[in-house]
Amino acid sequence: MLPDHAEIVVLGGGTAGCAVAGRLARRHRVLVLEAGPDYGPDRSSWPADLLDATTLPTSHDWGYRGDRHTFDRCRVIGGCSTHNGCTQSSGWGGDYDAWAASGSPGWDAASLRPLFDRASAALRLRTYREDEVQPFQRTFLAAGTRLGLPVRHDFDQLDGELGIGCAPVNITPDGVRVNTAFAYLDPVREPGNLTVAGGVKADRVVLEGGRAIAVDVLTADGRRHRIGADLIVLSAGAYGSPEVLLRSGIGPAGHLTEIGVAVRHRLPGVGENLHDHPSVQLEFAGTAELAADLAEFSRDRLLPDEQALAKIRSPYAGDAPYDLHVYPWTERDATLEHGWRCVVPVGLLNPRSRGTVRLMSAAPDALADVDHAYLAHPDDVAALRHGLDWVRELDLSPYLGTPLLTPDGDADDWIRANHRHYWHPAGSCRMGSADDPYAVVDHTGKVHGLEGLHIADASVFPQVPRGTPALPTTVVGERVAAFIEETL
Repeated sequence: MLPDHAEIVVLGGGTAGCAVAGRLARRHRVLVLEAGPDYGPDRSSWPADLLDATTLPTSHDWGYRGDRHTFDRCRVIGGCSTHNGCTQSSGWGGDYDAWAASGSPGWDAASLRPLFDRASAALRLRTYREDEVQPFQRTFLAAGTRLGLPVRHDFDQLDGELGIGCAPVNITPDGVRVNTAFAYLDPVREPGNLTVAGGVKADRVVLEGGRAIAVDVLTADGRRHRIGADLIVLSAGAYGSPEVLLRSGIGPAGHLTEIGVAVRHRLPGVGENLHDHPSVQLEFAGTAELAADLAEFSRDRLLPDEQALAKIRSPYAGDAPYDLHVYPWTERDATLEHGWRCVVPVGLLNPRSRGTVRLMSAAPDALADVDHAYLAHPDDVAALRHGLDWVRELDLSPYLGTPLLTPDGDADDWIRANHRHYWHPAGSCRMGSADDPYAVVDHTGKVHGLEGLHIADASVFPQVPRGTPALPTTVVGERVAAFIEETL
């Protein structure tokens, strides 16, 4: 039974939503509304694929699709921290310093460092022992050093440098993926301040007199319900948060009028600035030797698909030490002779291209039109070409067999025709000062021009960090919760 009123409502129990809710529930009564299921603190009730940290599950996907790509987003408590590859990195501190300098005080690297430490502890991050690194990943590490990269396991350090190594992971020793629901909600479920309601989809935020006063939601059986709130924190992600705002009449007036939504609060930046880490990858059939070595390794150890990362630098990195990730993995493929496929992708960490999130309908069950405008900026193509050239120099013998996807003809044309993404959408409700017409929230996460409404998720990133953003997104939850605590 949903209540008619709550002190704090968090819309979305994803990576940041769990973090902000868990922190606030230590002193306040918090209601988390999650569109997907909440499987609770008992691990035996969780689907096995969501616990298994050795591979990427897709069982709880939202279903976002573009012209060429699927945009995987996880619809379950814990959000994408329940579907991710478990490699955790903080990104480069200079990017956060740039956020602070451009109108978001408190987001500089020095201010965030203790919050990264706190988030890392909550997620129980640990580093792989040498004997836990599987054979293909060890071969990649050796190949990278032969191309001049130093071995550095510094992915959780804001002053990390160019190099190759293994990042810390949110994986227990027995192979369970530690999502943010485990990390932040479970410790505060029992005292009584926290209520989690699964299967409840946010439709819109209700405004009155310049303040957010309630949320309209739909339950799993199609019933509508209005919940009043003293404070609302929107944590529906880079696609979901702009969707909710737009359905609420908060956003660009032209777009709202076009889809028949009354304009209640003009914010032209809602749904703008969408971006992701674009990628391009080479693929090969695994050899008989790879199959044999992986089988031998997995007899008494966990066999993760991905483990090692290389941080490399293109001519487009600016003053940063790196701007590209190379993150190879192995995956089972029964269509291939030896049952394994090897994938060697390169991802661009500071893309210049920007896209949009736009509603196709105001109906609460209609997914938005997601257009990342990948590779619209020519520097993005050129940087990926540099990374692809580096990848083609890697010697991963004796594990790579028949090429399955490699460039033919002009490299730039091939990149444009075959590019993928790194599953890291961000920026669609970006943070910035009040005099920035396209900023959606201020440095505390409060929506510009409205009281009682904050946003805490990857949509507030002005620029996606140079790393896998699960840990930075968790830190957004920590940071926004701390700012909110200062005002309550």
